[in-house]
Amino acid sequence: MSKKQNKKFTKLLSLLLVVSLIFPVGGFGFATSAEAATGAETKTVYQETFVNGKGHAKESGNAALTAVTGKTFTGNEDGGALHVTNRSKDFDAVDFSFSDVGMQSGKTYKITVTGYVDSDVTVPAGSQAFLQTVDSYSWLASANFKAGEAFTMTGEYTVGSNANDTRVRVQSNDDGATVPFYIGSIVITEVGSSDDETPAPPTREKAVPFDTITFENGELNGFSGRSGNETLTVTTVENRNTSHSKALKVEGRTQNWHGPTINVAQNIDVGYEYNVSVWVKLISPSSATLQLSTQVGSASPSYNGIASQSVSQNDGWVKLEGTYRFNAVPDEHVTLYIESSNSTASFYIDDVSFEEVSGPIEIQKDITPIKEKYQNDFLIGNAITSSDLEGARLELLKMHHNVVTAENAMKPSELQPTKGNFTFSGADLLVDKALAEGFDVFGHVLVWHQQSPDWMNTTTNAAGERVPLNREEALKNMQDHIKKVMEHFGDRVIGWDVVNEAMSNNPPNPTDWKASLRQSNWYHAIGPDYVEESYLAARKVLDDNGWDHIKLYYNDYNDDNQNKATAIYHMIKEINDRYAAENDGRLLIDGMGMQGHYNLSTNHENVRKSLERFITLGVEVSITELDIQAGGNHEQSERDRVAQALLYAQLFNLYKEHADSIARVTFWGLNDATSWRAATSPLLFDRNLQAKLAYEAVMDPVNFIADNPPIEIEAKQATALYGTPTIDGEIDPIWNEAERIQVNQHLAAWQGATGVARALWDSENLYVLVEVSDSELDKSSPYPWEQDSVEVFLDQTNGKTSYYEYDDGQYRVNFDNEASFNPEDASRGFESATTRTGTGYLVEMKIPLRHIDPPVDGQKLGFDVQINDARNGARQGSATWNDAIGSGYMDTSVFGELLLKKAGNEDVQEPETVENGKKPLPEQANDRAREVRNELPKQANDRAREVSNKGQGQNK
Repeated sequence: MSKKQNKKFTKLLSLLLVVSLIFPVGGFGFATSAEAATGAETKTVYQETFVNGKGHAKESGNAALTAVTGKTFTGNEDGGALHVTNRSKDFDAVDFSFSDVGMQSGKTYKITVTGYVDSDVTVPAGSQAFLQTVDSYSWLASANFKAGEAFTMTGEYTVGSNANDTRVRVQSNDDGATVPFYIGSIVITEVGSSDDETPAPPTREKAVPFDTITFENGELNGFSGRSGNETLTVTTVENRNTSHSKALKVEGRTQNWHGPTINVAQNIDVGYEYNVSVWVKLISPSSATLQLSTQVGSASPSYNGIASQSVSQNDGWVKLEGTYRFNAVPDEHVTLYIESSNSTASFYIDDVSFEEVSGPIEIQKDITPIKEKYQNDFLIGNAITSSDLEGARLELLKMHHNVVTAENAMKPSELQPTKGNFTFSGADLLVDKALAEGFDVFGHVLVWHQQSPDWMNTTTNAAGERVPLNREEALKNMQDHIKKVMEHFGDRVIGWDVVNEAMSNNPPNPTDWKASLRQSNWYHAIGPDYVEESYLAARKVLDDNGWDHIKLYYNDYNDDNQNKATAIYHMIKEINDRYAAENDGRLLIDGMGMQGHYNLSTNHENVRKSLERFITLGVEVSITELDIQAGGNHEQSERDRVAQALLYAQLFNLYKEHADSIARVTFWGLNDATSWRAATSPLLFDRNLQAKLAYEAVMDPVNFIADNPPIEIEAKQATALYGTPTIDGEIDPIWNEAERIQVNQHLAAWQGATGVARALWDSENLYVLVEVSDSELDKSSPYPWEQDSVEVFLDQTNGKTSYYEYDDGQYRVNFDNEASFNPEDASRGFESATTRTGTGYLVEMKIPLRHIDPPVDGQKLGFDVQINDARNGARQGSATWNDAIGSGYMDTSVFGELLLKKAGNEDVQEPETVENGKKPLPEQANDRAREVRNELPKQANDRAREVSNKGQGQNK
């Protein structure tokens, strides 16, 4: 609808509202009388009298819906009615989804509602019932609320006349916001359409050209803070272009996603690709990662990275630039924004550009749909946002998939941000559109430690600190949320991820699953039985409503880690065995969701072991969030493409082998550009929605495996210069020439702490300096790996074994200079010092090179650095230099390589390669090596670790 059309519509709506107030009896809609449908053939598509329950009615807002009998009034002789109570706002009301009641796009329907208000109700003057659609809020009819009197509303609506509408709502105006009322019946009849075809969607006006923003006019030019708390100032202190004098200063950030944002929806032609660029200059801290991103849509949005770079204060102005194809502009909301992994980083921006570079593309319709290839094996799914249900993206989604999962829209923070305030509109829009397009929908997620509001399981003590809520209140919050959400979506979903990511990674004693649980806020507030209590609450909702077909899943990542898989196995087994003994053999947990966030270091045989272990539980298994990272900076080499495709082939070969036990395989994103891991190109379709080599591998895994033997993955390379610093937590001048090693590869969606490492060496020791950017320091966990800390991994002879040998070590130091080691004897001769910097902390280490006699110029060490980011007593994420899977604590093959080099020696010679990749073991070390090999299957070392907390699409 154009702006002129919108003004005309507003005037018409105002006139209709005035008329309705003068002539309210019977109600007025766009067409309310019998003659409106004269000559049109009618057919009843839905009729509900509420005699046998609530039917397809769903609560809106905080309304409580209760089906009652014996409530007779004029027009409701059968006595069945739906009582709508607990109202404080006009939208505390009743919704009927188009898909639930059988209303189809392109058809016109007459909707009649009868209702009643009890005689003892106080009805404020001007109170009215409204019949309207959601989410365009098109008014169809109204009627006065009068105590002790019935009312009727009748209106007509053509489905598809507004693309955002998915439901009919019976509510009130503002004056009637507190009035409880009854609905005696709703009748929806199809009255035909003057046109047999679906009406064309409203056309958008052509894009307005975007003028490069230089801030020279002294104004914000449409920019604002994403959170509303940032400070944006046009300043003359800095500017990028020497011929200009101004730039935008960004301060006051407290979360990673905070930063300047601008809506560019009016500058976009749907389907076109745009080049986006912005110049940035870091103010503080000394180094941080800055990212240019886009948010597409406001209801069920997607968050997509366009370009990112680790920058330092010394870099000056740096250009962030990338391309993005906007295949949809949901609700006319598309923003560009600049964020940072450092939640308090401040910076300047200047010269913001947004230019069209190519026109629309078409999806490939001559290739075989994935869902067709595996139609006899399992469902093929995808994680979606609202932008995936429009245009070319919807075409691709429908062609290849038959089930969808909401990427973010159904998570706790989205549905109940504050206690009792349920915000279902975005999720309803997504679910109803998906159902209307023929997809099954899987619900994600009910109980999770991430993207859940603090009020659910914590409170603030007298000192202003967040502490666990008491068990009774936290348990009730959890149970109420589960009940309200599950009843709202009802049988529109085929299953739920009830609990997500409850298990820590690589627990030391996995058979003790309770001790292996993540120390989350839910755990601390309720106890380890919060998992079982979640499923008992969810099962009760299903039993109370007769929804036996809906499956209850447990969902987790790093499922190829055998210790973690073992702990999950014991958890599900114990909970199901206990429930079965009391409930005639029924299962409490129906399914295991293996997320499948993998990378090129993933061993598919470890995936096989976990899959087969879960199958023995007698539950169905699904792969729920599949993607494979390969490449970086939104680019893939040919080697990356082949290696990624090979792992996809190996996995689908495995899934096909066990198809009888697998319900669905869901990819976490439609194409690379919109993936939560977009920079590493993890999916089957590229940024232009075209099939990649990975697609071909999925479609013919057997032959792809035969034609493409595995290839080696090259380790990252860095250099350590010769020199001996003082270990005092200060940056001595000798460090200035050392190579800066970026530690910014996040092992999860949590974009937390990052840093820069440097290395030096001498004839006896390796020295490592790490500057960490981390605005919130936390060591409250009793477990050192759950604290804000730096870890250095060292394989002194660079043997690249999948287990630790005599010369391998892990050295961890937190920000208060408290050290821990794996193995313990790695502590001999070790020294460290730390300094808090205001924007994080600095760690300096001395690691004895006891297993090299002596170290020589040109020698390579296996080497990696990891930064752990903690919050509220638990590790939220980790960043590494080389290791992409977080297995450096037990596997030296994932380390990068550090070249020892003396200054001025540009032609160092490689040390002699050890035959067959084996490294020599001194006699006295043989026993230790054997011990480590024996320990590995049991994972009995003291490193009870958790790689990271995965945020799943969370990139606000």
